[in-house]
Amino acid sequence: MRVGGRWHFRTSDVERWLLKQRSADEPEIEPVRELGSHVRLFPAMEEANVFLDVADSDASTLIRNAIRRARLDLTDGSEMAAKERIYESIMEREALCSTALHPDVAFPHPRDPEKCPFGRDQIVVVRAKQPVEFREINGYRPRIVFLLFARTVSLQLLWEARLSHLLHGRAFVQAVLSAGSPRALCEVFGP
Repeated sequence: MRVGGRWHFRTSDVERWLLKQRSADEPEIEPVRELGSHVRLFPAMEEANVFLDVADSDASTLIRNAIRRARLDLTDGSEMAAKERIYESIMEREALCSTALHPDVAFPHPRDPEKCPFGRDQIVVVRAKQPVEFREINGYRPRIVFLLFARTVSLQLLWEARLSHLLHGRAFVQAVLSAGSPRALCEVFGP
């Protein structure tokens, strides 16, 4: 189909066409997957875990405060101890390499999510009033922070792929920055 003078194809249609063109003696082609374009973040988000215009300007403070405020489904008995373990795992991961991989967005996550006491997969979203210092090598100081609380590394990586896919368009960042309420921010990801 042509959109704006350019041809656009669905991956599945291209794969079917390629398979029809393949001769019998050629090896099977590996299917192409654009996982980042298919994964949904909305089901792991809730308005109660969206914090807007937060004053924290340091990543460790912002992350600690967001974890403390968040309504998390945890499997450990002591909520404060469980949240402290999650914070420590995230900061251990940040010490390896900053998760501020985009000028406007960071997605901190535990170093080893399988060892964290998550009862279900959740995403906490923080939008800061001002840029947040992540001490990132390229100087990125994002205002949008997605805390990724996936119970498995594979889901965490899928969420990261989805966020990376969304970051290709400037409209996504602008929609998150201009959302007037937690509900409006969640609706950026809605159905």
